[in-house]
Amino acid sequence: MIIDLHAHALNERFIVDLAKSPVAGLRSERDSEGLYVIRRAGDDRKSTIDPHLFGMEHRLESLKRRDVGLQLFGPPPFMLAWPGGASGVELVRALNKAALETAAESEGRMEPLAALALGEPEHVVAELEYAVHEQGFRGVIMPSSAGGKPLDDPEFAELFATIERLGLIVFLHPTSAVTSERFGMYGIHVLVGWPFETSLAITRMIFNGVLERHPELKLVLAHGGGNLVFLRGRLDSAYEATGWEADPYFRQHISQKPSAYLDRLYYDTCALSQETNRFVIQTMGSDRVVFGSDYPFDIGDPEGRRSMPVIDRLAPGDRERICHLNAERLLLDAGRR
Repeated sequence: MIIDLHAHALNERFIVDLAKSPVAGLRSERDSEGLYVIRRAGDDRKSTIDPHLFGMEHRLESLKRRDVGLQLFGPPPFMLAWPGGASGVELVRALNKAALETAAESEGRMEPLAALALGEPEHVVAELEYAVHEQGFRGVIMPSSAGGKPLDDPEFAELFATIERLGLIVFLHPTSAVTSERFGMYGIHVLVGWPFETSLAITRMIFNGVLERHPELKLVLAHGGGNLVFLRGRLDSAYEATGWEADPYFRQHISQKPSAYLDRLYYDTCALSQETNRFVIQTMGSDRVVFGSDYPFDIGDPEGRRSMPVIDRLAPGDRERICHLNAERLLLDAGRR
């Protein structure tokens, strides 16, 4: 049995309703090929919606065939944060309500992660409490920045304290903090920029003391942790430096070397190559890796074809930990504290 901690979904009724009644500046339409397109007011860019994001028949067939007993999902990343902005109360309420409706249609195989109102920091904690206590969410999907504002900003200090107190899973997913011009195109931004966004967000959270202050955070990183597993020695070198490059900043807010904080996090299997997956598992250990597919996206592992060959070669105990035991431990008592 598999628990998939990294997937995305939208409710088709939500998309259709956006054409009639835009939400937080988002509206939908059909393009010339009949696909749904979502636009944001004041932005010329558009996001074409993969039909598999809302196609329940195809998704359920895939989940059953692959013995995925539970799939946690959030909205596509462009809805969480974008250059210059992040989701506010109006959008979060709509997304979370629609996600619960999707889960209700999934025969018990899908569970939503709550979106966060990071665009309105003064309301983000109250909205989270509502999602947990009134709607039953056990985890959140968090973008790598709030429209360019870092997650270690003091405005989010109470949010992390609340998340830790409630024992919620935090699935950190990269988003674009800046526009894509320097990358040449949006696709290259996703390929190269998004792993960097994850690495930057966590590095800042380490050195600015967020993970020091909240040792019980259940933090899961998308895409095998971006570049962090490869960079762990480089981060440690800044903490351990004694020569002219030594900077007090790298010890100011933390009591351990950065890799000690990385060792507390979880990394999904959506690293997209067998070599990278083996490296993440060998470096971080099977007790810190969880299955993630990024369903339904092509620049992902929607059917597990890139990760399962590696997982299936592991010892039975390691395989079980990655496929479901680690996720079960994360979900235990989540949102019930």
